[in-house]
Amino acid sequence: MKKRVLVSAVAILGLVVSLMGCSKSDSPAATSSVATTVKAPALKTESTGKDTVRIGVLTDRSSAAAATVVWAEAGAELAVKEINEAGGINGKMVELVYRDTASDSANVAQKATELKSAGVLAILGPKSDGEAPTGAQWANNNKFPMITPCTMNTRVTIENASKYMFSCGFNAWAIANMNAYYAADKGYKSAYFIGNDGGASGDSRDFFYKKLGTGFKNMGSSQVASSSTEFSTIISSIVGKSPDVIIGAVAGPNFVSLVNQGQQFGLWDQCDYLGWYTCDSTNTTSLAQAKNYPYGKVHGIDLWPFWKSEIPGNDKLVQDYHDLGVKLYNHEIFPSDMGYTWYIGIKAICAALQATDDWTAEGVTKSLSTVRFDTIYGNDLGFRDFDHVMNHAYYYVTAVEDKSGKWTIPIGDVYKVFDGTEALPTKEEMQTYATEHNYKFVDLSTL
Repeated sequence: MKKRVLVSAVAILGLVVSLMGCSKSDSPAATSSVATTVKAPALKTESTGKDTVRIGVLTDRSSAAAATVVWAEAGAELAVKEINEAGGINGKMVELVYRDTASDSANVAQKATELKSAGVLAILGPKSDGEAPTGAQWANNNKFPMITPCTMNTRVTIENASKYMFSCGFNAWAIANMNAYYAADKGYKSAYFIGNDGGASGDSRDFFYKKLGTGFKNMGSSQVASSSTEFSTIISSIVGKSPDVIIGAVAGPNFVSLVNQGQQFGLWDQCDYLGWYTCDSTNTTSLAQAKNYPYGKVHGIDLWPFWKSEIPGNDKLVQDYHDLGVKLYNHEIFPSDMGYTWYIGIKAICAALQATDDWTAEGVTKSLSTVRFDTIYGNDLGFRDFDHVMNHAYYYVTAVEDKSGKWTIPIGDVYKVFDGTEALPTKEEMQTYATEHNYKFVDLSTL
């Protein structure tokens, strides 16, 4: 792969997040963490050689959400590293071409068009569920393949369904189903919802209550901006209502602030929390560093079971991911579900390119719709034919402290591993939902 050169610098991010510091000669798991100012990486040029395969990436390096972009991009870069070390695609090296949307849906069409003009064969992105509907519309209008690693909501899978749009990230409806399954099994009878203002957040709430039925009590709902860090008023209200459990749809600074303030008000002595990104290092590092993570009280879904050393190749994947974070971005990083979804998104695109000689947009789209590939966590990954959602495994876990000393962030005590057929909505359920909300359901397998 040709060395990329820096062409422009982006502004230093004014956010301070806690990152895990570690010796470059040791496992990234076993060392202490330090607070550091995050710098968004500079944009890089793509080479002009004909012996490269270009894949576009819609990233986010200049908004508040850019604090976690290193974890995401390192996952995509890891997939490229593995593919190129194995000989590339038909002998051609894979190269990522980045464009920054600043996490703003208004920028998606322009940046995607720039990537298409740069000669990419497919696009990974957009990064956020707020941008994904616009991405689906652009993909459909331009008849160009796109895979989003975001948490997918029904605004894409039903309202803006397109044969050119695929999802390799979390699925909000599946999250709701798994949280409901756990809540019913544990005998919870009531819940209070706290989420951000995204579409996936609302879906994870609505389908949770729908799954549990009218016998389950909805004690209230609060949605905040993704940048919000003040939860004291909400927590005071929750403590007064005394629900059995909190249903959460917050991540990053939202989640850290909620957990810290919940500890101050004794919220976690009263009830548990159900959500996702449960053991994700972008959520848990600073809390573990401050010894303020409510171990045993946080439950939910993870995609990357990084702590399971018994899985062949898992420790190496974790180490390689960490090392790329240091090499490319000068950041110490732990495993992140966001990094994993970007990793498998690039893997899917490359597997589709390897499976076909037709590298036109239509040819790549057709190959993506039928592609199957393996990872160390399972075989036969691919996209469902009728909604193009990836059928990967979901690990439902309780976040616990690692007593062995290997990990300084929470690891997962696995409650159940759900496969796609168990967690995701069926085609019939999606058709019913569309009818109830006056949407036209499009079966993508018929296009």
